[in-house]
Parts: sequence; C-alpha cells; structure tokens
Amino acid sequence: MDDQQDQTMRHVKAGSYMDEQVDQFDAFAIMWNNADAIHLTFGRTSINVKTSIYRADPGTATTTRDAGEIDVFRLDVGAVTMPIETAKELVQTLSKMILQAEARRENDE
Repeated sequence: MDDQQDQTMRHVKAGSYMDEQVDQFDAFAIMWNNADAIHLTFGRTSINVKTSIYRADPGTATTTRDAGEIDVFRLDVGAVTMPIETAKELVQTLSKMILQAEARRENDE
C-alpha cells in the first residue's frame, strides 16, 4: 500500500499575472537556457476608437452619435516560454479538456 499522503500547494499570483480572453496565438520553437523550449504569445483582435461623430438634429434638439475613425489591431496580452516537457504535458491536458467540452456539448450539458 502506498504511504504517501495527498498534498495541497497554495497558488500565489505574480504581480504580472493576467486573466484575459484570447482567440489567437503565435508559437515558436526556441532555445531557452540551453534547452529546447516553446514560446507562445496570446492575443485577440481589438479596435482603437479614434473619433466619434456627434450630429445635432436642429429640428428636435437631439444629438446622435456615429462611429468615426477606428484602428483594428492585434492586442498581445501575454506570452509564456516553457520547456518541451511542459509543452507536451500541456498538449495532453488541452486534448483532454477539449474532449470533455465536446462530450458536454453532445450531451447538452
């Protein structure tokens, strides 16, 4: 019988911790500390509203607002670099989570 007991590790968020919604990523195989590693940058498409146009309606004393000029851009919200071994574990975990999500969807959960 195994005499090891379960252990709990407390999580502490770094000052640089992020919690963001992303729908895009870039991935690179790199060397890090003289070892193979994977670098991932996560982001999403966003807009910068540069101007709004306010139009006065002289007959009703009301004002309407229309979209003005915008810039569409990729907002990079974070990046991580990890050893190959960690990346392999991440692949397995993501595959498992995807299968679970698809099973829930198929069962209307």
